Amino acid sequence: MKKILPYLFAFSLLASANAAIEPEVFIGGKFNFSSAMTSQSSDYTQKTLPHGSDNENKLNKDQYFSQDAYIDVLVLGKTDNAALYGARAALQLDSQRQHASEYDSSRALTVSDSSEPVLTRRAYMFLEKKTMGRVEMGDVESASKKMKFDASYRFGGTGGISGNWWRYVNIPDFGLRYDSSTDDGNDDCSNTAVYNANDVRYCGSGGKGNMGFIIRPDLPLAHGYNKAQGADKFDDTRTVGRITYFSPRISGLQFGVSYAPDSGDRGGSYYGDGFTNSTSGDVADVIDWGINYVEQFNDVGIGISLTGEYGYAEDTLEEDKDEFVQQDLQAYALGTYIFFGNASVSASYGTWDNSLMMVRTGLNSSDSDYREDSAHYTTLGVGYQFGPYKLGISNMTSEYREQQFILTSAAFDYRLSKNFALYAEWNSYEFDAKDEDLDTLVAGETRNNSGEVILVGAKLHFGEFDSVSQIVLDTSLDSY
Repeated sequence: MKKILPYLFAFSLLASANAAIEPEVFIGGKFNFSSAMTSQSSDYTQKTLPHGSDNENKLNKDQYFSQDAYIDVLVLGKTDNAALYGARAALQLDSQRQHASEYDSSRALTVSDSSEPVLTRRAYMFLEKKTMGRVEMGDVESASKKMKFDASYRFGGTGGISGNWWRYVNIPDFGLRYDSSTDDGNDDCSNTAVYNANDVRYCGSGGKGNMGFIIRPDLPLAHGYNKAQGADKFDDTRTVGRITYFSPRISGLQFGVSYAPDSGDRGGSYYGDGFTNSTSGDVADVIDWGINYVEQFNDVGIGISLTGEYGYAEDTLEEDKDEFVQQDLQAYALGTYIFFGNASVSASYGTWDNSLMMVRTGLNSSDSDYREDSAHYTTLGVGYQFGPYKLGISNMTSEYREQQFILTSAAFDYRLSKNFALYAEWNSYEFDAKDEDLDTLVAGETRNNSGEVILVGAKLHFGEFDSVSQIVLDTSLDSY
């Protein structure tokens, strides 16, 4: 399994020793620099955004320089009975990526920045034994995220369909808001004045519930969502406080399951800091799970995964078909990665169903405001590696409540050394909303956007470890 399970362990020096070893500290990290050249539809190259009258457009240029920097700290020890234990913290330096956006009743947009000079991207402890499995505890990705295969796996550049292209263009939204000062269920749609016209629960003409776009091959919590827009990708730094168990890998087969009591809880708590209350609009009792099979036969290797997310929407005490109610979380994905010699092919299909959508189930399908309450995505990719060069091409299509998205990516990497590579990546994207208004936008309507993002840059990773597990193939490592 050398090619499909490329493990490099900081603790390989521990493997041959039988006696306990005191914890040691290892330092690693990743750096990335990109020059981004972009094009967008003309509506998104103006000084202001289409919605509202004075909403600043911060992404109206055609070239950007950007950089990412992460430092990994790994603490690793070994017990007398050959169990590995330790902790890992990934620190994101000078982050400017943790944002939240919100429209008010007049469709004025506010973007808040909660970034700090040093942000903890993930922090967790682990205990592992080959014959018993592995337990992770803390702010970390779920089993479903770590065990999935799709067309972004082992892709070059910044990741292609799971890469950084989306940071440099405007993702169309619909001018919607969720006014938390007004409770859900206050209106059975007999009185539309209860909610403002751009509230996602508005029942009058144009009230369709939330809309958005799935732009990455992830399930809802890993992708990002909010009550107003639905599928959302403003916050790229989400990890949740959870506990995860991974089984031993037996005959190539392994399963994992994670549990989190609340999707909004992360970090430490000091009189509630880092925690959310029981009616905050998060997801309760989140269960993430994954099953994958990995095996190699001579020069042919195969990986197959089935993953899922499950949980309960907070604030939803009962369902009334005549009002907009947030649905529970129930989503699945099937993926595969196959290589033969230096070539590879990968694919996936994921369905969100109606997970976490604000849906008015009693709305007739013949109504002009009716929207299908379903979402799904597909990916397909091919790759080829020859010496220090790697080439990859991938495609993703998705649909979220009849809002369609298409992305095609190609990347070329030249590895100067084991740890340093130059890359070029091309991305062609298209957002196609069912409710595109070419005149005056109102809530629930948007302008389409399409164009290209070309990324040219360099990436460096260093340290003595690529993985901190002997049994888990973490397919999310490159997505940081």
